[in-house]
Amino acid sequence: MSFTKTAAKQILSYFPFRYVNVGREFHQWLNKFEQTKHMSYGQIREAQLRSLQEIVTLAYEQTAFYKRLYDEHGFHPRMLQDFGDAERIPVIRKEDVRAYGREMVVSKYTPEKLKKLGTSGTTGTSLTLYSNRAVEQREWAAICFQWAYVGYKPGEGRVEFRGALPSGKLYILDKYSRTLKINTTAITEQNIGEIVNAILASGYEYLYGFPSGLALFAKLLVDQRLTGLYEPKAILLACEMVHDYQVHLISSVFNRSNLFAHYGQTEKVALGGWVDDSRAYYFLPLYSYVEQNEKTSAIIGTSFLNDVMPLIRYELTDAAARFDQQPQQGREHLFPVIRSIDGRMGEIMYKPNGDMLPSPLIAIALRGTKSFSACKLIQHRYDLIEIVAESALPHEIVREEIGMVIEKLETLFTIEMNFKVSIVPHITRTETGKFKNVEVRVGKEPLTL
Repeated sequence: MSFTKTAAKQILSYFPFRYVNVGREFHQWLNKFEQTKHMSYGQIREAQLRSLQEIVTLAYEQTAFYKRLYDEHGFHPRMLQDFGDAERIPVIRKEDVRAYGREMVVSKYTPEKLKKLGTSGTTGTSLTLYSNRAVEQREWAAICFQWAYVGYKPGEGRVEFRGALPSGKLYILDKYSRTLKINTTAITEQNIGEIVNAILASGYEYLYGFPSGLALFAKLLVDQRLTGLYEPKAILLACEMVHDYQVHLISSVFNRSNLFAHYGQTEKVALGGWVDDSRAYYFLPLYSYVEQNEKTSAIIGTSFLNDVMPLIRYELTDAAARFDQQPQQGREHLFPVIRSIDGRMGEIMYKPNGDMLPSPLIAIALRGTKSFSACKLIQHRYDLIEIVAESALPHEIVREEIGMVIEKLETLFTIEMNFKVSIVPHITRTETGKFKNVEVRVGKEPLTL
């Protein structure tokens, strides 16, 4: 960033947030989401259908990819008269975006002049997605609308646990964006006290980050006897699969803080989150149209936000429990409702005989665990899985619970599977602060145990 831009941001950081950090699109879309609280289910479904028709028409008329795809499948936007007609629209996947992403950009935009976003690539090669400031403002409005359920207001400061920072810094205070950014790849027992002091000095009352990063932070607070020094108003969990043991650890350390779990993606085709103690995900119907592949349980979404690079009936690699398009009492403006999101379909493990198992099934074995702050399953051979548990508790306590996990895993992998247990003080994260819960090394490297 140039010196001029840096200086300008420092000056603007003293102005009210609503004047410099958000624009017209933010306020328009936040108002749109707020209005749904006063609309009937039928009215919201009508508005959702109109949004679906508009984005499909835009894509057909102004992108080369969708015009060609729909013509090949005998579909025209005029055929979309109700939600049942949406099934006529062909589903697209990541490989389509990789191959034809630039052809998905609306004709009035030049890809080179747009903002490029990349996915993390946890299931393969990363994707390049195109966006602009208006789309990003709409996304931020949707997130702020969700966070309002735990008291957050646009412009309030937050402490972010997201990943690596420039030059390996431990933390950076960005007054312009009202964030204190913590380098989750650099947190240790030695510097946890310094981090707590920086958080207290900021005065920010919301913690935001991946569940794995926040669980690590909570664990180190317990290890160093620093609990009770800081109690945020709410914990805002970012879009990463959430395990029971992470929730238990975070909630036990910050027992007076509200907890909100956010589910979203860089593709912006589905946005949901917990809004009550049931831990069910409630989605925003005017953010996107969300469906489910009945055969694979994968989530399919159509974004209403992105009119730069429309993603229509885009199948994610995330698998979910069966969900209901009907809203629940008291949350009539939020639907569908999904009881659980169990993991990525692309992460495959194997039984000893070579049969495949998707990781969403495996994730079920980790539900209800409380004695570790993180857990990773590494398959070294078809008949050998290493369970790596991150914990500071006595090993006998952790091993007792892992024994129960193994019993559940044996029902999936059969008793022919061998398990090796490793209990470690810390599991290394990537530069983004994440780590894969499942890693398959079968045939990739020699094994020495």
